[in-house]
Parts: sequence; structure tokens; C-alpha cells
Amino acid sequence: MRASMPIAGALAALLLTGCAAPAADPRGDGAPVAASPGAEGEGPGTSEPRGAGVADLPAPLPPPPPGAAPPAGAPPPAAPPAAAPPAAQPPPATPLLRAAGGGDGDSWRDTTGREYRLGMVNAPEADECFGPEATAKRTALTADGFRADSYTVDTYGRSVSVVTTASGLNLNVHLARTGFVDDRYLAQFRSENPSLAAELDRAFAAARAERAGLWGRCAGTAAPSRSTASAQVQPVAPAASSDCHPAYVTCIPVKGTGSGSGAANDLDCEQVGKKVRVREPGMDPYRLDSDGDGFGCESYG
Repeated sequence: MRASMPIAGALAALLLTGCAAPAADPRGDGAPVAASPGAEGEGPGTSEPRGAGVADLPAPLPPPPPGAAPPAGAPPPAAPPAAAPPAAQPPPATPLLRAAGGGDGDSWRDTTGREYRLGMVNAPEADECFGPEATAKRTALTADGFRADSYTVDTYGRSVSVVTTASGLNLNVHLARTGFVDDRYLAQFRSENPSLAAELDRAFAAARAERAGLWGRCAGTAAPSRSTASAQVQPVAPAASSDCHPAYVTCIPVKGTGSGSGAANDLDCEQVGKKVRVREPGMDPYRLDSDGDGFGCESYG
């Protein structure tokens, strides 16, 4: 019993002080081992903390090889953005044609031999009032090339056209507006190209009002004389006993004074509606004989 008392006393002392027995020395070097700090509710010496360290996270998966099928349940890959449509390109310009030498104010050939006729305008001939000026003007405006929008072919095989210059100027309308051509054929052929006819109506009206070009130089007629530059058509009085114009073998009516000066006194082939024979060459107040062969309105023959 004496021997057991010290042991009992030692145990009692330990209980009173609340000291815990030191942890076992895993290294065997006798150094005390510190207790692991634990989170609330964990006792000292807990071997693992509540949270895992960075080194314990799983490594990221490598990307799938190109062309591999996506794993089951994965969202489909986003579609690539649609390519922008190509910008619209303007149509290529029609190549310029080159005028050959010769011709007059309303007709000429290109360097390939094709002949063009300005639609619905009439330039005086070289020996008529304002004829040389009209030829020179047309030649100058087509010197750098031209483009032709041909809409029909006339009885002489010429391409009747709306012509634009190299700079984009509408030659038909420009020559009408500046008084280098007259409107002799406008009414007769306007149905072939109504839009051009409408532009020419405005151009001729302005040129007449300003007495531009031949409208001022070749005064006294609705258009230049069809004889010579020095001789002008004189008004022809209607015959007392006939309604037929005395300047023509074919009977055609006298309109107004029959002078051909102004719309009130003039007729064109569309109004006459038949082939006409001129009584005396050069005396053609209605200007129906365009080629001077003694017959007019031959397309109606």
C-alpha cells in the first residue's frame, strides 16, 4: 500500500492541473510535437485540416484534339461568324469608240467602219446655213471618243443612237440645246425613244427661246434652208383655187401661211403620211426632201 500512494498522488496532480500527456515523438529525437491547430470543434492534434490545399486540387483536363466529338452533355460549339457579303461592284464601263474622219453634224463612222446617226435631231448639210459649224462642233465633241446606245437602224443601215461623249455629255441633247441641230425629225420618230424625245422637247424649246445657234443665225425659218446658206425659203402664199401647196407636185395641204416657219405654218412627214414630190429642187418649205433628190417622206412610199 505504501508503494502505491505516490502513484495515486501523481495521478491526482495531473488531473488537477489539466495537463495532457505529451504526444508521442514520431521522429525519435525527443523534441516536443506541436498540436495541429484545428477548426472549431476539432481537437488538438488532428492530422487533416477541414479544407484541402492547392496541391490537392485535380489537374485541368487537356483540350480535345481537333475534330474530336464533344463529350456527352457538353454544349455545342458556337458557330463561326458569317462572312460579310462582298461589296457590289459597278458594271464595267463600255469601251470608248473612236470617230473616223469625215461625217457631218449628225452622222459619222467609227474606226471600224460602223456608221452612227444621232437620234431625232437634224444637222444642216455642209452647204446649208450653220452646216459647217454643226460639223465642227460634233467633230470636236467626239474627238476623245464616244459611246453609242443604239436603239434602231435607219433605212441607210446607220445605227440610230443616243451618243455620249468621253466626258459623259449627251450629244443629242447638247447639240439641240446649243442650236447646232433642229427638230425636223422629232415628231416623226419620237415613238422610237420617248424618253429621249422628252429631253429634246425641253432642249429645243430653250434653244428657240434664246435664239441659240441656227435659231438666231438662220432666222425666218423653223430650221435652216435646205437649199444653200445664202438662199432662204420664202413664204409661199396659198393658191386661191386649191388647198394643195404649190411648192409640191404631190397635193399636200397648206398649213397656215405654208412657209414652214414655226409649228403653225409647218408640216412633217408624219402629218403628211405619204411620199411627196418637190416641184422645184431647193424649194421645199416643209423640208420634206432630206437628201435633195426631189422626193420627200420616202419611207412612206
